[in-house]
Amino acid sequence: MPKNIPSLKPRQLIKLLRSAGIEYYRQGKGDHTLYVRRWNNNKKVVPIDTGLSEFSSVYVLRIFRQFGFNDQEIEEIIRKT
Repeated sequence: MPKNIPSLKPRQLIKLLRSAGIEYYRQGKGDHTLYVRRWNNNKKVVPIDTGLSEFSSVYVLRIFRQFGFNDQEIEEIIRKT
């Protein structure tokens, strides 16, 4: 399990995800925005609640897991901050 995952503001998380190859997909219902990760003929679409003021470290980890990132990839992406 990755260590030292920070709590992030929505814009910070989106910036990290974009640096990892995640793309905007479409606007969802309410405050949710859908983002997509495409790799090796796979496609993962994940909703992110951009209406929150700050995401807890647990929520940030859950988002990375939903996109299919492994522990090593998550640690590399977090180190970029």
